[in-house]
Amino acid sequence: MSRSRGLEGHGLLVVGGASGIGLAAARAAVEDGARVVIADIDTTVIDESDRLSAVRCDATDAASVRDAVAATVDRLGRLDGVITTVGGAHLAPVEEIDDAIWQRELDFNLTSAWLVAREALAVMRPQGSGAIVLTSSGQALMGAVDRAGYAAAKAGVISLTRSLAASAAEYGVRVNCIAPGPTDTPRFRAMNGGDEGVEQVRAAMPLKEIPRPEDCADMAVYLISPAARAITGQTVHVNGGLLMP
Repeated sequence: MSRSRGLEGHGLLVVGGASGIGLAAARAAVEDGARVVIADIDTTVIDESDRLSAVRCDATDAASVRDAVAATVDRLGRLDGVITTVGGAHLAPVEEIDDAIWQRELDFNLTSAWLVAREALAVMRPQGSGAIVLTSSGQALMGAVDRAGYAAAKAGVISLTRSLAASAAEYGVRVNCIAPGPTDTPRFRAMNGGDEGVEQVRAAMPLKEIPRPEDCADMAVYLISPAARAITGQTVHVNGGLLMP
């Protein structure tokens, strides 16, 4: 995807941007001319520059998210877009998921998206512009063995995206969502037993390509950019054709 997406001078916040898709999105936005603040629980791994800085944030904590948004506005003088890629699954059979585990799954995968969007909208509504990108998963529609909490929470993100988009449109704010499928990361390779397992996944994909973090990040950055000015309330699946909803 082209890097000329009209982000020159824009101020962006990427929550969960210390690694994976979030980090790739932050780098892509910086390459396109934006100034970016990464908010994550661990910011020690971020290589800061004049266009890229970091702030510590626990995306499941309302006060922490509010502080991260305020810090972004303070540093950049503006907030044009927010991407959140926070999420993760606790793998366990349903009968082994107690109330605490279930709540953590919801907090990490759904409540975090709500908190980030709520605080972003508090800035964007008065200014009459802005864009937000949330992150769901293909498993939101497919379901998955031993991932009941994760799949349910990510399905909630898709519905949240639509509701927020409907509410925010009158203020000139767009809200969209990306839904990654299998993504070629070290964790993905380890979970699939290395190269042999990865090739089995690749063979099952219509495009015979496993998306990279950069593929998902490019879509997120496109949706946050002025190039996507007519798109809101949508969930875009980046999965090599594995799921075609």
